[in-house]
Amino acid sequence: MDTTRSASPPTFEVLAQLPLPKRLSDAQREGHVCVWGGEALSAETAVDLGSRRMDGVLAFPRACHSCTGRVAMGALFDHCSGPDACPECREVPVCDTGRALNRVIRMGGAAT
Repeated sequence: MDTTRSASPPTFEVLAQLPLPKRLSDAQREGHVCVWGGEALSAETAVDLGSRRMDGVLAFPRACHSCTGRVAMGALFDHCSGPDACPECREVPVCDTGRALNRVIRMGGAAT
């Protein structure tokens, strides 16, 4: 085991950094429906995206597993490519953020 690297950020920290739509309904802010797909959520089907302050109101957004994996994939692509790409991750995600996003994608958005 390589002990020289720091541990990847916990999954919940990466989930809390995923970009949300600019406008959310009350049901989306309250975590009753997926912030991206709009489908109803239950405790078993929801991924907690972390509480956030949005438009001066505390929101508790959640999403379904498939949408979370899709958005994490987009976040990883943005993280690893383009002019502002993480220099450590241009070839393979190796920085802490890249590894954590990769973990979210593999888990289908399931938080641990």
